[in-house]
Amino acid sequence: MQNVPVSYRSRSRRHTDGVSDPRYPQYGPPPGYGQPGYGQPGYGQPGYGPPPGYDAPPGYPPPYGTGYGAPMPWAPPTARWPYGPGRPSLATAAAVLGHVTAGLTLVFSVIFLVVLLTGNGDPTMAVLALGLPCAVGLIVGGLQLTRRRSAGLLFGSAAVSVAVLVASLIVGVGWLVEDDLIGVAVFVALALPLPLLTAIFARAGSVTDWLAAGRP
Repeated sequence: MQNVPVSYRSRSRRHTDGVSDPRYPQYGPPPGYGQPGYGQPGYGQPGYGPPPGYDAPPGYPPPYGTGYGAPMPWAPPTARWPYGPGRPSLATAAAVLGHVTAGLTLVFSVIFLVVLLTGNGDPTMAVLALGLPCAVGLIVGGLQLTRRRSAGLLFGSAAVSVAVLVASLIVGVGWLVEDDLIGVAVFVALALPLPLLTAIFARAGSVTDWLAAGRP
């Protein structure tokens, strides 16, 4: 065997034995070398919108009856007032109370007339019998109010009914005995609220404005 230098044999043994020799440096990746960092590129969301110079289509008018805008040409004209096209609740209440008051007044007025015709009546019943024409005025006035014509007849008939009740009590004070006077006072106290409320509702501000808006 030829003579091989010791250094060469040592290096050969290092590769064949798998044992590193501390006299020889170890080779590896250069310092500072690593995996490159990957990240999201700096992309932003694109903004979408109408192209320049584009105009939005014109708006459509709201349908008739919503309370906004002008009515359609084919819609029937209606007289409006500040609270809408419908009848105010106080007008309906006045008409209903007028009919109720008229019905009760008719019943009692007929009874008082029958008693007077039999000769058993008194001046108080004679005054209360005057409620018969008031009942007719209440019925007609209630119909006029519901038809949006006027509230004058309803108000006047209700006011006269109040006056008739008060007058009957005043007459009873100077004519009737104590027990009969108490009966008349109770009757007036029970009957008075209906025509009084009818007159108040017929002259309410919303009712007056509603009637004024319906006049040509």
